[in-house]
Amino acid sequence: MPPRLIDIAKEANVSPSAVSLALNNKTGISDAVRQKIVAIASKMGYKTVFPENGGYGNITIKLIKIAKHGHIVNEQHNAFITEYLEGIEAGVKKRKFKLEVSFFNKVPIEEIIDIHRDTTVDGLIVLGTELSAHELNFFGGLAKPIVFIDTYFPFALYDCIDMDNADGVFKAIQHLYVNGHRRVGLIKSSYEVRNFKMREFGFREAMEYFSLPVQEKYIVSVDPAFDLTIVDMGKHLDKRGDLPTAFFCMNDTIAYGCMKSLRDHNYRIPEDISIVGFDDLPSSGLMEPPLTTIRVSTRQIGQRALEKLTERIVAASENIPENILISGKLVVRDSVRKI
Repeated sequence: MPPRLIDIAKEANVSPSAVSLALNNKTGISDAVRQKIVAIASKMGYKTVFPENGGYGNITIKLIKIAKHGHIVNEQHNAFITEYLEGIEAGVKKRKFKLEVSFFNKVPIEEIIDIHRDTTVDGLIVLGTELSAHELNFFGGLAKPIVFIDTYFPFALYDCIDMDNADGVFKAIQHLYVNGHRRVGLIKSSYEVRNFKMREFGFREAMEYFSLPVQEKYIVSVDPAFDLTIVDMGKHLDKRGDLPTAFFCMNDTIAYGCMKSLRDHNYRIPEDISIVGFDDLPSSGLMEPPLTTIRVSTRQIGQRALEKLTERIVAASENIPENILISGKLVVRDSVRKI
């Protein structure tokens, strides 16, 4: 890994702030001190921020897409991931980096780590959607700068860039509340990942904010894969129990499956029941009716991940992990009726 700011400062017998000024090309120190610090940093393996060619030199990063079980990271999720990649590619092009991409489908995390143990890339961006906090820690053996996207954990050892799930869910519940809905249900995933956990927490918090009771009979657990969502939702509807006036679905794929199952059971959307999703996948605007959902700032997350990884590779900064959450936007379509 690149030397830490404090390591360079100790070797050069200067303060960490002086090292930061020198390596980030800022005023406040003499040219002689700057040259001394840059020379020592270079000898210790630091990659200068201001190479002569205007880029960052011969730096290669790699995006690793991991589908641990594939119930969330699957074909329906591909458009979502493509937008992450577009954001990363924009930053790569600007900085004249090289980019590699690898996809691992149902490959054990330990095997993925072994494959990358001797890799020559300078840093990794990992799609951590289906990973647990424990599995993030496995990457410590790679001794390379790593940024995770599409997940975050409070006690992670790495930078994580993710959507602000609680904020997005609040906007969804607020929209239902403004349109007169007081009995709101939740369609949750039977596969627990960090984003889904935060969305359920955000749902309960938003319901409390608007003084709406959370009724457990209106909380339905389904497999997040489209075909299996239809089956699981159908089993719930077969019970012919009382339904809320609206459901918030954990993501758009779940919403698609629920809408299909509801129609199969002769429920009309939104006349009989309203639906709100989360993600704003390309198909959401083409559904019948078009789905009201939360648009995630995927390109911005990708761009921010590349910025943070660049900082870890080439900038002199302390290695204190950051969790960065980026807000989304409510996209109002026709799947919610006003009561």
